[in-house]
Amino acid sequence: MIALKVSIGCLGEERCKLQPVELKAWRNGLLRELLLVIPAESAWQEALTQVEARLQENRNSLLGRGAQLTINFGVRSVFQAELEALVDWLKRDYELLTVAVVGTDSATQEAARKLGLAAYLMLPGTSLAAEESGTLSRNNALYVPQTVRSGQRIVHAGHIIVGGDVNAGAEVVAEGDILVFGVLRGLAHAGSQGNEQARIIAGRMRPQQIRIAGQIARAPEEAGYAGPGERLPEVARIENGAIQVSRV
Repeated sequence: MIALKVSIGCLGEERCKLQPVELKAWRNGLLRELLLVIPAESAWQEALTQVEARLQENRNSLLGRGAQLTINFGVRSVFQAELEALVDWLKRDYELLTVAVVGTDSATQEAARKLGLAAYLMLPGTSLAAEESGTLSRNNALYVPQTVRSGQRIVHAGHIIVGGDVNAGAEVVAEGDILVFGVLRGLAHAGSQGNEQARIIAGRMRPQQIRIAGQIARAPEEAGYAGPGERLPEVARIENGAIQVSRV
């Protein structure tokens, strides 16, 4: 990422400790976009004041009319009315088109989806460790309530439970088991630290690749995978030194 000009003012020692709002130019794959980072530490109105300051400072450096913008809220909770007002203001006053929201809070994710925006747990192409995710992690299991999208990589030291699909181009890596309620189309690696007892369970098994410990399996067309019209839960485990897939 190449940061645009940013100057941060402080009104006392405590405020200087707060993470500031950032405006950056970045590449989303082949697309050149803007990234607006709004941390959770400051109050909403104070954050909006910082957003306006960043935009004013960089008015001449923005990517032009109709530039696409992704907003990263981190763990901040943002409700639909707040997000809608922010998106409308950015478009009206700065001609910035918000296309995606990054955030781990469920209210923020829901608000983005209701406004027709892409909603991500993390920036595409970055890794997500359990300690950084802000999603629900209990009993050494990480629960990801929505679909893991292409470009996302989720890594956890225990089990991983995905409430949606794992899309092609996404990766889920767990030291324990992996459970996908929807369709597994991407890469799943269970027992990543060598645990050959780990399993991968999916509502429909159509992966690009699955790994358990040091074993690798490819080609979802092999016998044992559900056909295109079927949606039967399947489990992958190591048997006789190789990964075998069977119905649950």
